[in-house]
Amino acid sequence: MSRTIKEIYNEAVKERDKRMELSEFASDSKLSVMNGILWVVAAVIYSFETLLDVFAVDISEAINERINGTPNYYANALLQYQQGDELVVREDGLAFGYAQVDETKRIITQVSYSESTDDSNLDNKLILKIATGSKGNLEAIPAEELVPITAYINKLKFAGTRIEVISTKGDVLIPRLTVFYDGAVPESEMYDAIETQLKEYVMNIEFDAAVYVSRLTDAIRRAEHVTDVHIDSDAIPEQGVFIACHDTDGKIQPMQKVNRMTYTSSGYLKESSGKDEEQDLPTFREAIILKIENHEI
Repeated sequence: MSRTIKEIYNEAVKERDKRMELSEFASDSKLSVMNGILWVVAAVIYSFETLLDVFAVDISEAINERINGTPNYYANALLQYQQGDELVVREDGLAFGYAQVDETKRIITQVSYSESTDDSNLDNKLILKIATGSKGNLEAIPAEELVPITAYINKLKFAGTRIEVISTKGDVLIPRLTVFYDGAVPESEMYDAIETQLKEYVMNIEFDAAVYVSRLTDAIRRAEHVTDVHIDSDAIPEQGVFIACHDTDGKIQPMQKVNRMTYTSSGYLKESSGKDEEQDLPTFREAIILKIENHEI
């Protein structure tokens, strides 16, 4: 941290007074020539020290922003991937880049990462989970496109780094719940309101964020006329919040009940389409059971 002008000036005066050859210039007057020169020099030194402080801050920020080789580095690199373009060596020869930036070719919109280990390898493997589309309407990157994406990241990765890029279909959210409402509106309108809240929940959840049962039920409670959200332990089929994920081959896996919270396999949620491999999975409307609140005991 730079010293003040007065601190620099006082130190200079003390140093001057120590020297016998300068004793004849000793003076307490602010208007003396020597003190005037010292004050100017102190101001120059102060300016220089201030510049050094700014330089130190800039260097520190630059160092902190250099994330080469970290998971964030690879995540950011995937967001900059341009479909169909070839990487070229930069003019300085220090890294790869694109000859021309074209954001319309950037198909990867969501990236998350995690590290995994196994008994056969001492080094961790970085797993990069990606998706395309906008929040609430995310989709898996087609398998044929994962090949050039993997080749792209392999060019950028540091020697010895183990990386796997995956993209799977969205995890199917199945909220098998009993919802009580006040009966003030028709059942169809109530289903519409609940469906809107569930879609808003899916829209707002962050990519690869934790899925909490309590937050899902809170979202349903925000629908007008809802009085309670209940998991009926006696209901058949079993009630609760369930998730069915797809494997890397696109095949649907058996749905799993979420006890309190879980993480998605794909990084995002979706409603069952009711078609193809999801034909046996209920949609939001089919999973919810509506009941009118009865306050009679």
